[in-house]
Amino acid sequence: MSTEKHRIGIALFSGLIYFLLSLLPIDAAPDQGVATMWLAAPALLALLIVRSRREWRAILIAATIASLTASVVLGYGLVAAVPMAVARIGEVVVAISLFHRMKMRRGFLGTLARIGRYVLAIGIVAPALGATIAAAVAALQHDPSFAQQWRTWFVGHGLGMIALTPLFAMLFSGAIRRWWRGAALPVRGEGMILLAATAIVAMGVFGQDRLPLLFLPILPVMLTTFRLGLIGAATSTTILAAIGGYATLHDMGPTNFLGSDLHLRLEFLQLYIASTVLTAFPVAADLSRRQSLYRRLRESEARYRLLADHSSDIVLSLDRRGRIAYVSRSIEPVVGKSPGQLIGTRALELVHPLDRDLVLVAHRDAIHAPTGTQIVEYRAQVAGDALCWFEAHTRAVTDEHGAVTGTVSMIRDVSHRKSLEAELSRAASTDPLTGLVNRRVFDSALAARLDVAARGGRGGCVAVFDLDHFKAVNDRFGHDAGDHVLQSFARIARGVVGEDDVVARLGGEEFGILFPDADITRAQHLSERLRATLAASRLTHGDILVELTVSAGIATIDGGASAATVLRAADRALYVAKAEGRDRLRLAA
Repeated sequence: MSTEKHRIGIALFSGLIYFLLSLLPIDAAPDQGVATMWLAAPALLALLIVRSRREWRAILIAATIASLTASVVLGYGLVAAVPMAVARIGEVVVAISLFHRMKMRRGFLGTLARIGRYVLAIGIVAPALGATIAAAVAALQHDPSFAQQWRTWFVGHGLGMIALTPLFAMLFSGAIRRWWRGAALPVRGEGMILLAATAIVAMGVFGQDRLPLLFLPILPVMLTTFRLGLIGAATSTTILAAIGGYATLHDMGPTNFLGSDLHLRLEFLQLYIASTVLTAFPVAADLSRRQSLYRRLRESEARYRLLADHSSDIVLSLDRRGRIAYVSRSIEPVVGKSPGQLIGTRALELVHPLDRDLVLVAHRDAIHAPTGTQIVEYRAQVAGDALCWFEAHTRAVTDEHGAVTGTVSMIRDVSHRKSLEAELSRAASTDPLTGLVNRRVFDSALAARLDVAARGGRGGCVAVFDLDHFKAVNDRFGHDAGDHVLQSFARIARGVVGEDDVVARLGGEEFGILFPDADITRAQHLSERLRATLAASRLTHGDILVELTVSAGIATIDGGASAATVLRAADRALYVAKAEGRDRLRLAA
């Protein structure tokens, strides 16, 4: 029930407004044909724009009744009142239909494209339809020229709706009232001063007809638009239209340069007001968007800084040259410097020299590929001269034209992860009992030496060692003693061989040593030294004394052989050493 009452109220209001404005046609006595200026059409269109589509039917019915009543009151008669109502209401229906189809009921003067559609819909198509019907009625009733009547309606209604629809829309939507309530007192005062200045300039321009000064009011109108936005544009242009209209009707103002034809002067005034509206409103709409964008930008920056300042990660913004434009407070405990001390410095100075090229490449890649994210890991010396690992995710920052202005990075300390990765890597490549590298690493190193030998370089030699009677040690003294023996051999082997030699546990009690770049003489010498050192050692495990020897086979790494071939040759030499009594080494044939 309340919805129905509300709809009836809107209809009554619409009908009353349309009826009152229909009684104020300018230069529209019944014996003169159609009006030069018609205020009712832009008011009705504005009501349809700001109200819900569910209310359109009631508004249009009320406006139609008001149009018929006004036509009778103005002396057109019932016969002419019906087609005139069809012309008046029909052009508004066409205009709002085009508005809806073009999806521009809101912000219809916000862009050049929307301005073009706005002018086409309500300045050309809609008034052309109304002019055709109305001019035919006026020509039949008053016998004036159809073309003249058509032109008068088309120009008057077209320019009137272009100029006045935005003004009525601002008024009916309550935007002016909301602005006044929400504006601070200084802003209200500034607005009143600017509007007063607009009125004074307009009265000065239209109060004389000696100089063509119509350009002067544009200055206060645009200034008011810049300061007050859409409200300023609507109010200042309304003031200009009211003063200009009054002056023109009383034969005052620069429009008198056009002569004594009131029709021509009123049409020119409407063109002037429409041009002013089409200049001020797009500027106001753009300013409104920019202010909204700026407000959202400030809110976003506030959230960004709040997150950045309270995050353990480091947020870093660089310009294109790699200089620090912003860095979050979380960097201070890391490098021992405040953000203020780092602004303007080169970010690469914080990176370890060995990793600077990697970071520089990531920065350049982010600039050249602004839609992607570059990830790089690097080392940096932090407070206390410690060396830590960091991971940076970097993206480009672009301006409104898509040009890259710099980069922003999210940086995280990954030292713990890198340590864990190194530990896992060591665990994957190391024998857990002896601490030597495992078979996988040994095979990889042997393959690399074979590749060197295949290219004509010296591949080196391989020695395979096997502890003599190791099973007996386990059986007699237990596996703890056996483990101690394996660990002792690993320790002795590392102490005997060179720094570049690779010592590996191949499995069980079998070990391998890779002598890169060594000839057979050096490999034999070091292997014999290891054998003799172990034989001379007295290994103790608690109260247990273990005497241990080792046998070995040595083979050269030939570029024409495979890894399996080289190891089989060393194994055969080892078997020969075992067969000959153990505690000795032999060379592969």
